[in-house]
Amino acid sequence: MNITPESRTAGSKSTALIIVIAVGIALTMWFWLDLWLGGGLIGGDVYTYYFPQKSFYAEALKQGDIPLWNSLVGHGYPLVAESQTGAFYPPNLLLYRFLDVNTAYNVNHLFHYLLAFCATVWLARDLGTSLFGALFAGLVFVYGWFAPRSCLEWAILTGAYLPLSLAMLNRYFRSRNVQWLWGLSGVLCLQLLPGHFHLAFITLICLSLWSLCEWIAEFRSTRNLSRSAVIQTENPRESEILGASDARPQPANVYRFLQFKRTLILPALAISLGILMASMQLLPTWSLKQNSQRVTSSSADFDPGYGHIPPRYLSQAVIPWYWYRDPQQLDNRLNSQQFLDYPTATNPVEAHLYFGFLPFFLAILGGVSIVRSHSDNDRRLLWLVGFGLLAVIYATGWLLPLLQNFPGFSFFRGPGRYGIVASLAAALWAARGWETIRDSIASRWQVLLAIVISVITLLDLSWVSQRITYAFMVPETPMTRIEESPVRQQLIALPAPARIFGPGPNLLTITGFSATPVYLGIGPAEYFNPDLSYPESPSDRSESPWATFTSKQIEWMQRAGVTHIVSYLPPDPQNAFMKLEWQGIDPLLNGAWGRFQEPIYLSRLLGSRGRISWSENSESTSIDWVLHSSEKIELHVETPIDQMLILTELYDSDWIATIDGQPATSRRIEGMYRGLDIPAGSHRITWNYRSGSFRWGLMISIAGFTIWLIIGITVAKRQKKLQALAI
Repeated sequence: MNITPESRTAGSKSTALIIVIAVGIALTMWFWLDLWLGGGLIGGDVYTYYFPQKSFYAEALKQGDIPLWNSLVGHGYPLVAESQTGAFYPPNLLLYRFLDVNTAYNVNHLFHYLLAFCATVWLARDLGTSLFGALFAGLVFVYGWFAPRSCLEWAILTGAYLPLSLAMLNRYFRSRNVQWLWGLSGVLCLQLLPGHFHLAFITLICLSLWSLCEWIAEFRSTRNLSRSAVIQTENPRESEILGASDARPQPANVYRFLQFKRTLILPALAISLGILMASMQLLPTWSLKQNSQRVTSSSADFDPGYGHIPPRYLSQAVIPWYWYRDPQQLDNRLNSQQFLDYPTATNPVEAHLYFGFLPFFLAILGGVSIVRSHSDNDRRLLWLVGFGLLAVIYATGWLLPLLQNFPGFSFFRGPGRYGIVASLAAALWAARGWETIRDSIASRWQVLLAIVISVITLLDLSWVSQRITYAFMVPETPMTRIEESPVRQQLIALPAPARIFGPGPNLLTITGFSATPVYLGIGPAEYFNPDLSYPESPSDRSESPWATFTSKQIEWMQRAGVTHIVSYLPPDPQNAFMKLEWQGIDPLLNGAWGRFQEPIYLSRLLGSRGRISWSENSESTSIDWVLHSSEKIELHVETPIDQMLILTELYDSDWIATIDGQPATSRRIEGMYRGLDIPAGSHRITWNYRSGSFRWGLMISIAGFTIWLIIGITVAKRQKKLQALAI
């Protein structure tokens, strides 16, 4: 049997791929073993933000719907527009449809860590790094930057695509084959669909800068040529891009245009196509932004500087023990304003920029080697470090006064997130630093030294990820005990939908019932209006929230349609508006709150409007719920007089009302709710959610996806034709 060089190459690539995947899986098991064993994450935004969204989303998927509106958080909000549910993200559609919420969340988490690791290895290998160096770069980047941010689901779901996008672009510039730009469009679409677009925005900046650097490098190579000089295009495969005739010698001025086309125009078109395909997610978010707390970057509820890296905190890269020795006090240390600090708040997770003690010095050594080199790969590594340095400067907040009103920069807060670019560059330089050491020592010591460096870095990053984070693994997560929740069982038995008030914004919606107060990263402006939100009182107890209530607070809850209150203490006997209905340990809620041995209390709020009421109640009026889903409400009502029906759901012009099948006009009531004038008699009332921004976004996405498929088929046919000609 003859073994050809081609079969040897294919075999070595297959072996390398198996090694990469095996190491990637092993690292997820090292860092996230409890998730593999069925446990879960708790802390940070996991139970106050992500599980409430994912529970609602999963329930809708299991009923065969893709929800556009979340009717449980507060008085409702446009679910797709808020974006972080990732309603159209393919892994979400698959996992939350067929798995329970906790398992789906864990699998998604682990899969994206593996994806980020493999993508980083691919990028490093494409930039000329050895297999071990690439594996080391994957460890440093993925488990240096992402692991402390495990409380922020969007970080790994969207950040995994940064190295993948750069690898696609690098492969295009190496081969001049537009199939990589076609793939880049698809990758960018996938990065945008999970929502929270900040890391996608950072990715777009990196791709744009990289393309600009490629154009400058090519332009400099021909700038001294006369306009009449004739140049042979350096890569015959450019015929795939430019047409067969463009592979022939070209005048210098024509060639410069072709340079501009292939280095700037084509990548820009690929990026634009990816954005078009994600329009069904982007347009609703843009529409909500115009009516949210982020309508301007100067909004009191939106501080773009929050989450910056104080300049002194950059020293964490070399003296981590100084900063990380007391995580409990780190927040206070970072927020004690000092010289050169940006004058706004931050936190240890958003400001985290650590990629390992040894990798830092290896990166310096690798930088020396790269600066001395003149290869294309090392030139691109230099560009990446340049991007990283710019990112670090922005991460300090110093550039915010200049950029915070520019598109993109005005939409996001958390300048510290730009550190992802610096972490990636440092990881790639550290891999090159290892190779510099490897080449200077005897081969018999190389394996031993590689093991020592890897183990020390692994232990280093593991230690840091357990200290600088807001989320921690637990072997048994409360999320798996939803059906055992007594609070849920009490509310299921009610004849009309309930609304709960209690500790932990959004958390109580995990029970399957509407709850307030609200926590949204980008949400309807009504929820951030102090004239409409829950009135805080100096008597509120921070250690036992909502144990007692003022008359003003009771009145607000009654008007807001709150039917039940969950509290840490029993209701005040003097409070005539609260009636205790249950007390005890709720496996779901107690576990989520960390109150494992302390009872909680469920009380009914008397005198409340509930989810719906008449403006004038009498014995002859009635309201019967026929249907209550995320996007449709149907009622049968009777009233002896003309009067208003008040629905304590968020007013939104995309909710269309009908009375007996005829269009009707909802009115905004009390600044937030929906009112509908009902004539005397018996009527069938419906509200249907019809999002105009989603419809437009969907049509644009379909058009973009159609163009993407046509281009893909065309490129594949041309590729096949070229291969046939080569044979």
